[in-house]
Amino acid sequence: MAPLWLSSPHMRERPRDPRRNLWPLVIGQSVSLLGDYLAFFFALPVFVRDTTGSATQLGALAVFETVAVLMFGFLAGVLLDRVHIRRAIITADLVRATGFGLLALAVALDVGTTWMAFAVAFLVGSMGTIFDNGLESLMPSVLTDDLLVVANSRLSMGRNLAQTLGFVLGGAVLALSGGVAGAFALNAVTYAFSVAALLILVEVRPRPAVTHEPVWAALGSGLLTLWRSAPLRWATAAATLTNLAFAPLAAVMTLYARDELGITSDGDLGLFFAAFSAIGVAGVAVAPRLVRRVGLGHSVVVGCFVFGVGALATGLVDGWWAVAPLGVALAGVSLNQVGFATLRQRLTPPDRLGRVISASRTIAWGGIPVGAFGGGLIADHVGLRPLFVGGGFAICVIAALLVLGPLWRTDREPVRSESTL
Repeated sequence: MAPLWLSSPHMRERPRDPRRNLWPLVIGQSVSLLGDYLAFFFALPVFVRDTTGSATQLGALAVFETVAVLMFGFLAGVLLDRVHIRRAIITADLVRATGFGLLALAVALDVGTTWMAFAVAFLVGSMGTIFDNGLESLMPSVLTDDLLVVANSRLSMGRNLAQTLGFVLGGAVLALSGGVAGAFALNAVTYAFSVAALLILVEVRPRPAVTHEPVWAALGSGLLTLWRSAPLRWATAAATLTNLAFAPLAAVMTLYARDELGITSDGDLGLFFAAFSAIGVAGVAVAPRLVRRVGLGHSVVVGCFVFGVGALATGLVDGWWAVAPLGVALAGVSLNQVGFATLRQRLTPPDRLGRVISASRTIAWGGIPVGAFGGGLIADHVGLRPLFVGGGFAICVIAALLVLGPLWRTDREPVRSESTL
């Protein structure tokens, strides 16, 4: 049975044009993500790789981003339930733009160092905690219930398209003009574009009045709400373990492509990343219909299994053939995330959205710094391929265990409308 708050009058009210916020939301974040994949996920690791040549340092870079999530994630949820969410995430975007702008200037002046890259990773991770949790919490206020799964699917598709184009553009910028400084500067510009898109959004249903509990009591109520929802509890635990297994693979991807797959130039590296991202886009294109057909819980589990199979197979192939299993893995990630994000938005009371989403994401991200740093150390000692095979197998085992839990039995009630798909 759905929570009582889902049937309240203001939750059922359909505004005159419920789609008016959909495209500004999707396009604004897709452009911003294009900058992230160009600079944060591509140019920044390349910069650290070229200045250190160490898998351990690449793992440390991921740690600096994710440790910020662990430090501020829970408090970010309390903050988001007390303030104007849109203002908070706009501020986060402006701070991230400033950080990358300053790093671009430092590199252009030839004074950029590895510690600066780590500092920007920490800053972007901190602000990303507010932005990502805030955006997911904002969506139920600017979209109707039946548009949430559509929006999450299109955001996931936008992420994959941004990844495809971002890596191509990143390779071109690094190889032809601008270098890493140009990539960092472009990312700052895309954050500004995100701000402009957020300013266009119009609230279609008000947030409920917020009770200003003491901080620790507010944290406790958010965690308790998360714990009492069995599907969210299991999905969060699975995401934590999955991140623990996959974080090492993501952290050393640029090194793996160069040393194991023989993709040595920055231009070819960008094309390689773009190729598997394009396959992922094709996979996530069917996500809305698949979620509608099999339900949210099944989507989370199936996506996790597909993710694991793709990661495992990546460790078994050579050269450019790796784009196929990596694309499969990316499609699995996207399907998993669409289902999980929509579950959080639909099963959480509106007055606790910020706390529950932040708590769930923070706990899930807890596996990343341990996995990224530990995986870097393992790769330096036993090799990169065993890391991929072992990580993919572990993710498949996690998916198999989820079949035994409440996620697999979650009904399809939260996805109520097919008219918008």
